[in-house]
Amino acid sequence: MWRHNFDAVIFDLDGVITHTASVHSAAWKQMFDEFLKAYAEKTGEPFREFSHTHDYLPYVDGRPRYKGVASFLQSRTIDLPYGDPADSPRQETIC
Repeated sequence: MWRHNFDAVIFDLDGVITHTASVHSAAWKQMFDEFLKAYAEKTGEPFREFSHTHDYLPYVDGRPRYKGVASFLQSRTIDLPYGDPADSPRQETIC
């Protein structure tokens, strides 16, 4: 049997010890803003940037990846097919 002399063990850092939501939100913002700019150019819709408070927290945070994407796009009335995780980055799908 293994024995270790630990004073403490931390199993969950996400949002407990570190503020990972701000890092996740920044990554989602970069991806969604690129998509939203291209979408605005293609459709003539005005560009509205992705916001931590108004978009990330209510639609993306705490959801599985593809459900967060679908939820956010639905909030902007953008309808894309679900697709497949193997889709090319050039394909406009949830995946």
